[in-house]
Amino acid sequence: MEQLQGYQVTRLGQRHKSKPVVKSQDQRGRAIYWVGPAGDEQDAGAGTDFHAINTGYVSVTPLQLDLTRYDRIDTIKQWLS
Repeated sequence: MEQLQGYQVTRLGQRHKSKPVVKSQDQRGRAIYWVGPAGDEQDAGAGTDFHAINTGYVSVTPLQLDLTRYDRIDTIKQWLS
């Protein structure tokens, strides 16, 4: 087992689009959907989580969950009034 190189604070790298969803059937004939595998690394350069992991480091990436497009709120308010 390789030795851990240390820790790096990183940003998220990007992937190509995932493979398509596969529709199938379970044993009772009901439709099931398999989410396609994640796409290949697209943006994996220095400073990304991919690069850190690929070079033996632990990646520490601060995340935020609020996906609100704040710059569009006033425009949408105008559309709706």
